[in-house]
Order: sequence, then C-alpha cells, then structure tokens
Amino acid sequence: VGLAWRQESFLFTGDTRTNLSSSDALIFNAPFDNGLATNGTLKRTVKAVYLELQIPLLKNLDLTASGRVDQYSGFGSSKNPKLALRWAPTEKFLVRAAYSTAFGVPTFKYQYDPVTESPLASTGLIDPGTGQLIQPNSATILFGGKPDLQPEKAKMYSAGFVVQPTRNISASVDWWAVNRTGTIKSFGTTQLLANYAIFKDRFIRRADGTIAQIDTRWVNSGQASTRGIDFGVKANMDVGDKGKLFADFDLSYLLEKKSRLLPNAPWGVSEIDSFTRSSDIGLHNKQTASVSYRQGNWTVTVNELFRNAYADAVLPGVASGAVHPPQWNPTVKAYRLFGLSVTYRGIKGTTVTAGIKNLFNTDPPFSATYDTNSGAGSSWEPRIADPRGRSFTLRVDYKFY
Repeated sequence: VGLAWRQESFLFTGDTRTNLSSSDALIFNAPFDNGLATNGTLKRTVKAVYLELQIPLLKNLDLTASGRVDQYSGFGSSKNPKLALRWAPTEKFLVRAAYSTAFGVPTFKYQYDPVTESPLASTGLIDPGTGQLIQPNSATILFGGKPDLQPEKAKMYSAGFVVQPTRNISASVDWWAVNRTGTIKSFGTTQLLANYAIFKDRFIRRADGTIAQIDTRWVNSGQASTRGIDFGVKANMDVGDKGKLFADFDLSYLLEKKSRLLPNAPWGVSEIDSFTRSSDIGLHNKQTASVSYRQGNWTVTVNELFRNAYADAVLPGVASGAVHPPQWNPTVKAYRLFGLSVTYRGIKGTTVTAGIKNLFNTDPPFSATYDTNSGAGSSWEPRIADPRGRSFTLRVDYKFY
C-alpha cells in the first residue's frame, strides 16, 4: 500500500533578450517565440493512493490484484485497476496474462499554450460548405492550447508465455492490445475539410459565408485501437575458460492500428506504416538487438536499433496537385543505428561505462513533417529518428552499501 503527492509546475518566459526587434526574435512560432510565453507559472497538484495484493490461488498459479486512485487538480479523480495471472507448471515454462486501465492528462502546453494565428497559404482547397475554392491567405489558422481538454483513457490486455529449454536460452511471446478513448489529437486543415460534417464547428465564417478562421487546436476525439505481438530471445554461452558471450533480440510486430474520429463513426483505414498526427507512428517492425562479451571486470557490447520504412506525410499542396516537388519521395526510408559500449567493474562498488551512440554517424531519414504536433522543425521525424549524429557517453555508478 502506498501514498503519493507531487506538484508539477511549468513556466515559459519567451525571449527575454533586450534586442527584440532583431530578426531572430521575430520568427513566428519558433521555440523562443514570445507568443508562446505562459501567463505566469502554471501549477498542478497530484495525489494518489494505491494497493497491491499477491494471492496464491493454486500451486504455481498466482493472481496479482492492484488498484490506484489518482486525483489531479482541475480534472478530479480516476480509479484504475490491474489484474495479472502467472502460471508456472514447470521451471521451463511460464504463462502470463494481464488486464488494466489507465488515463493520461493533457500536458500544460496542450491546455495552455497561447493561441497563435497564421495565414492559410495552401492552394487548391475546396470549401465543403459552399463548394467554392478557398483563396490563399483568405483565412487564418488557429493553433494552441485548449483549456477544456480532458484526460485520455485506455484499456490494456496482454497474454503470453516464456519458455526456457536450457539454462542458456530463453524465449518469450506476448500478444497485447491497447484501446484508447478520448485521444488527444490535432487535425490539419486537409483533414478537417475532408471530415467537414464532423468538424463543422471548427470553421468560423464571415457574414458572407466565407471561411474566416479554421480552428486546428487540440481536441479529445474518437478512439484508437492498437494490437501487436512482442518476441524476445536471450542466450548466453561460455567462451574459453574465462569469457562469456550474451545475445539479446527483441521484435515488436504490429498487427493492427486504426482509429476513428468519433466513437460512433466508422473505423478508418489501417494506420500501420503510415504517418499520422497521433502520439505515435505505427511501424509494423521495430527491432533491438545486442551482443556482449564479458571477461573478468570488462564487458564490451554492440547494439542495434531498427525501424522499418513507412509512408510519409503528404502536405496539402502535394495532396491537391498544386505543388510537384521534383525530389519528393512518398516513403520515409528504414532507419538503423548501431552503438558500442565498454563497461569496467574493477573498482569496488563502482561501474564505469563509456559508449558511442550512432556509431556510423547515420543521418535520420528525410521526412516532410514540419508541424508543431511532433515538435519537429523539418526534414526528420522525432517519433522515429534522432537528429544527433555520433555521440559519446560516459556513466559512473557508485554503490555506498
């Protein structure tokens, strides 16, 4: 049983330099833009109480039952249970399953970012309300925080098994599913126009019926369903008299990813291997692997990360045919990184690890995404890739007792 209390605060002062007339201080929607400064310090208090019970039902069959109540200032309370079963008929075989619920409150920026306006520069867009062509710069796009956003909610399921045929090899397979409701999204102009009947209130019109503003701020919208299978293999073997080799491989394979704009709307097309504005991009194949050699106090590890290729974002001008980029590729290439680290444990209570991330200085694959939904500037997708090249790391851990 436990209790928790914490207070979160957020403050952004904007650009505090004195030469605010300089060009670098006037870049619209840049991270240091004064238009994104908060109105003082934002605060949020979180209280929680939780309980966990481990119950032996039968020989080798255990039930773990737990529950948690969270209270967020401004959102009220949320109750979330978790049930997990573990059955181990032998030492070499284990079956497990779990069910739980969860929720996630919107960030301060999702709620309280100041509203910004920018001109609608896209060409070739049709107003579904009038059937007329929307002239470039005839309307403004609103973006920023939405104070009335509500928490996202989710239900999660999983089931799988672990098998260990020998003491040197083990493997696991787990099926999982996540069903989210009230997902927080921001729809671009093209999506809002394509679903005009659902988002009619997002279009603010002038007296003559033409569109004056399009509200693209965050909204709790619809549902999302994701399912997949995780595979894992671990192995080790002795090398010579004193050495030991370790290998580790994990694969996450996506079976389903779909969403709908409203709970009573039809499910959309599969979002696997396609750019979306949701919290993640559903790649069907994510892999991590590592090989380590240990002898005495030294360990050398080589690791690999892989993300498969996927369909890139299609910008409004390209979608309408008004723009034809000569070198545009509709597919973001696959992404693979390697790393190297060396660990030394020869000093009592101390572990020293030196490493190289992105060993071959690989650039992230090009992506046309540029919007503030993902925090990207342009040319790379932060939910998939890292713009940093070869990086060096040093970590020292010391145990006092």
